Amino acid sequence: MKPSEFIKAYNLLDSLVEELEYDEVNKQLKITLELCQWKQSYYVETDPEMQLGILIFSDVTFYKTEPELFNLDSSEILKVDLLPFDGCGERIKIVLHGGDDVIILNFQSNKVEWKEIEEGDE
Repeated sequence: MKPSEFIKAYNLLDSLVEELEYDEVNKQLKITLELCQWKQSYYVETDPEMQLGILIFSDVTFYKTEPELFNLDSSEILKVDLLPFDGCGERIKIVLHGGDDVIILNFQSNKVEWKEIEEGDE
């Protein structure tokens, strides 16, 4: 799925980012997070409110963080934006808040996939 389609289909606000892993060689960005299921359009009250999973962005041709070095500590997603871009792929900006830090992720990708992690899969 294209990142723009994913952003329209899923509400990432208030979800908690647990880990970021950028693989420059394979052009892949993995974001492990606890998705706020209760904010999703498909949510049913019998479902768990949070769902652990991994967002896998493929064909990542640009990746930058501000600051460059930071610690993730269940950093909350404050904002997700699709930025105007003329080249190949789509440019995404994610703003995180964790502890006393505000972290900005900027990256460019063609494809994103959401994989749920079931209990015991970790």
